[in-house]
Amino acid sequence: MVNSQPSLKEYQVLCICGGHGFPRGTATAARITMVGRAVQQAGIEFQVLHCGPSPTSLNVERSGVHEGIPFRYTTTTSRPKNILLRQFVYLWAIVELTFRLILLLPQRRRTAIYLYLMEGPVVLYVGILSRIVGFPLVQELCEWWPGDRRCSRFDHWLYKKGMFQFATGVLVISRAIEERVRARAIASALDLRIHRLPALVDAARFMEAPASAGGVSAVPEFLYCGTWRKDLFFLLRVLQLVRVRGYQCRLRLVLGIAEEIIPTLLQYAHEQGLCAEDLVLVGCLDHSTLATAYKDAIALLMPLWADDRSITRLPNKMSEYLASGRPVVTSCVGDLTELLVDGVSAYMAEPENEQLFADKMIAVLEDPAKAEQIGAAGRKVCLARLDFRQHADALSVFFRACIEQYQKSQMAGRLLDNPSLMFFRNLFCRTVATGIILSGRVRRARTKAVQSGAVTSIYFHSPNKKLFTQCVRWLRQMGTHLSRPNN
Repeated sequence: MVNSQPSLKEYQVLCICGGHGFPRGTATAARITMVGRAVQQAGIEFQVLHCGPSPTSLNVERSGVHEGIPFRYTTTTSRPKNILLRQFVYLWAIVELTFRLILLLPQRRRTAIYLYLMEGPVVLYVGILSRIVGFPLVQELCEWWPGDRRCSRFDHWLYKKGMFQFATGVLVISRAIEERVRARAIASALDLRIHRLPALVDAARFMEAPASAGGVSAVPEFLYCGTWRKDLFFLLRVLQLVRVRGYQCRLRLVLGIAEEIIPTLLQYAHEQGLCAEDLVLVGCLDHSTLATAYKDAIALLMPLWADDRSITRLPNKMSEYLASGRPVVTSCVGDLTELLVDGVSAYMAEPENEQLFADKMIAVLEDPAKAEQIGAAGRKVCLARLDFRQHADALSVFFRACIEQYQKSQMAGRLLDNPSLMFFRNLFCRTVATGIILSGRVRRARTKAVQSGAVTSIYFHSPNKKLFTQCVRWLRQMGTHLSRPNN
């Protein structure tokens, strides 16, 4: 008996992202890379299309391969300083994105679009475009943007329904987001596939990293990696509490691409009574240097808050922290309460409580042996639940199911039965055709065909009278000799 089920190697995933840069510089790039490596391990092709320039100068190549993942920018990687020129670049990005999807049309039956954009009109545009040209769309949700006070009215509407009505599947990072998406799917009668995927990591990279050649500093160092000012100011206040109680230590802050906030941090530290020797401020670090910095720290810090943003996410950096084997000091919020146990696999304080957070840091300083045990236990949790290899099979099954579900819905004729989608499809195709004509490609192709004496066959399937008449009239105006076959 012949198995007609396609193998995973026949499927591919195109990740469309933008605004954060790839492959270096942000947690976004790290998550995309881990998702890509997971599905590649299961046999599915994975590539990245970055829509627009990169916010960091670390990304200079318009195309390449990063950790086995092919990537391409739709524009230049640098972001223009001139506002008008910048708007032109973003418009260019959308046009190029549209063109790339059209080129991919012959492979649409085996391809899923993985959309790593979670706010703004481009999310809606890509959703409509994917439906028009016939691609299943998987929406990433590693954040819940309406929980942020900066969320616009458009994005509030987007998260109510607009984001989901063109999606086949949704990739969520937390239980809280999963519950909210399910509620919206039920309310809008949407057949959505939902897959919960935590913050993944290549645990081996951080486990095998050596300590620095100079050895661990004589003054114990706590480390925080991130750019959120609320976190940074909180940790400066906590560090002062630890120092006031007589403990010698300092704080290393890995600020990534946000080095411009260093003067503000130094000023705030001075206001809290800290001196320059209490802080070590560094910018972007490559993976190997960052992994070594983790190993050199006495503990790794990740404060979280009693707000919607912390409840609905699992920080990507947390997975790296745990993989390093160093003890982690964090807060009892969201999915971390299911993942970690205070005093067993991490040190966990109540959110927003500076004194309790300081107590956890002091516990590390007072009993380094126990801290080592807790760090080792955290690494075991990471290996079992956060390493990308553990999620490869389930994630590949999810993407394959989204592709197959969408193809079945297409075969059932749902697109053709939806007048609104048919209107958008026809409008889109007419716009693309007009653009091709205005670009001069049609004129050049016609000239080339006439000069070569080519014979072109034209086939109509049940055209209406108006369309057929317009086509014949246009061909005659172009000087084309028309003939009809006898049969």
